[in-house]
Amino acid sequence: MLQAARARFSKTEFISCPSCGRTLFDLQKTTARVKKATSHLKGLKIAVMGCIVNGPGEMADADYGYVGAARGRITLYKKKEVVRTNIYSDDAVDELIRLIKENGDWKNL
Repeated sequence: MLQAARARFSKTEFISCPSCGRTLFDLQKTTARVKKATSHLKGLKIAVMGCIVNGPGEMADADYGYVGAARGRITLYKKKEVVRTNIYSDDAVDELIRLIKENGDWKNL
């Protein structure tokens, strides 16, 4: 209840768009991969957005964002700031983990 009210975070919060015709990757599979790798990180908000058109606005309050930029390419955000662009989608989850670690937000299980 406290997490839903955003009063206290006891687990990772994931934000994802509903997907549309602009989404150029499998949003459900990608979100599952991101969740599997990061769900142990308490107190973070991680967004997985399908496209660069609406994604940045929809994930504005996320700590980290994974946003589709072009076919097979991803842009990563820290808060509202673009920090990595033109990442191959096959490498993007690993790059997201690297970004979280570089910013000191990674906690081992």
